[in-house]
Amino acid sequence: MDSSLYPTLQVRDGFTEISRHTGYLNRIFKFKDYWYCGNEKGLYKLSGTTWSVVYEYADTNSSRLWEYAMFFDGSKLYFLDGSLQLRQYDGSSLSVVSGAPGSAFITSHANRFYLANKNDNLLSFSGLRDANDWSSTDKYVGTGKITVETQDGEKPSGLTAFSNHVILFKKYTMHKLFGEDSTNFNMTQPYGVGCISDRTICPTRDSLYWLGPDGFYDYMGGAAPTKISEPIKPYINKINMSYAHLCCAGTDGRFVYLTLVTDTNTLPNVTFKYDLQRQAWWLVDFVATSFFLDGQTLYFGTNDGRIMKMGGTTDNGAQPKWFIETKPFSEDDETVRKAINRLFIVADIEPGSTLNVAYAGGTEGGVWNQVYTTSNGTGAIQSIRIPVIVRTPETWYRLKLSGTGKAKIHRIIREVSKRNG
Repeated sequence: MDSSLYPTLQVRDGFTEISRHTGYLNRIFKFKDYWYCGNEKGLYKLSGTTWSVVYEYADTNSSRLWEYAMFFDGSKLYFLDGSLQLRQYDGSSLSVVSGAPGSAFITSHANRFYLANKNDNLLSFSGLRDANDWSSTDKYVGTGKITVETQDGEKPSGLTAFSNHVILFKKYTMHKLFGEDSTNFNMTQPYGVGCISDRTICPTRDSLYWLGPDGFYDYMGGAAPTKISEPIKPYINKINMSYAHLCCAGTDGRFVYLTLVTDTNTLPNVTFKYDLQRQAWWLVDFVATSFFLDGQTLYFGTNDGRIMKMGGTTDNGAQPKWFIETKPFSEDDETVRKAINRLFIVADIEPGSTLNVAYAGGTEGGVWNQVYTTSNGTGAIQSIRIPVIVRTPETWYRLKLSGTGKAKIHRIIREVSKRNG
């Protein structure tokens, strides 16, 4: 939207495929200017147009989720998957960090690595400026473990660094680490808000976002986290909790994208984006299974092994599909037989694009009656006058505008005139 007084709704940018691997891409990232991806079988590196193996299993497992981090000067990549011992990789040589504890989650903060496991309540930290040191005992620069217990004994579900703190999540709680070394480390439990998927933990410049068991949260580092997912609550309520750990999130700085696993699905099946400026949710027509922000460009992975780059006029060669649904309208005590509703749509519809207008009776009506369609526009602003006569028992109705291609909707003007006096 370009104005809160007279907003213009513009079709989102499309996306293009930059590479294709195989399987469900649960992780994509760059290291030393090379692309890497993780799927249910292994971790791979892209050189030119060829994918090579960094680490691979003999079987496939959709719950095998790759975690990675870079440490200190960025010369080494470290990764694990929940059962794999922490690995160190410099772009060609791979080695095991033998002293590191078995872990599922990893983050770096203040020149230390932090590891947490799904099977115990220990937060482990490495030696200062040494990711391979997990055994030294010097109280200032050495390693150690912090026990993070809750009354019900719940285990860790995510780990991140935000607002100058390490934050450890469990399903129903979050814990913040204060201090610089073992002489003053102190873990607190500031809020009873947890996380069900560490892959939804998404930091921006001002906030930290994540998916809890009852919704998607925004945390700015001071006040209590705020739940912002009420508009998509029906989808949140249908999350398949057995596969909730596959939900993921990413951001391009303006929007936060959230992918869920709902109903009986066992892989991600629906993606939303949240407008950070307008606090509005949008359902998008692609499903992202992982995200990576490179500079100001957002990339996402898919269930069928593609890495997609956001931006462009098409969805990988096909016109974008879009729709908006309005809130319900009514005419107070006027009945549908006493009033005619006329709409004026002021819009830019590019040549080759389409615009459809439909209405549904009632406040939650889902049976859409199409009243207008155009298969081509002039590419210039035009005013389309569309009479809508609602032939339902309800005085309430909703509008739906949809189409393909590129469009800008500048105004939706509604005119009501009484019938029979």
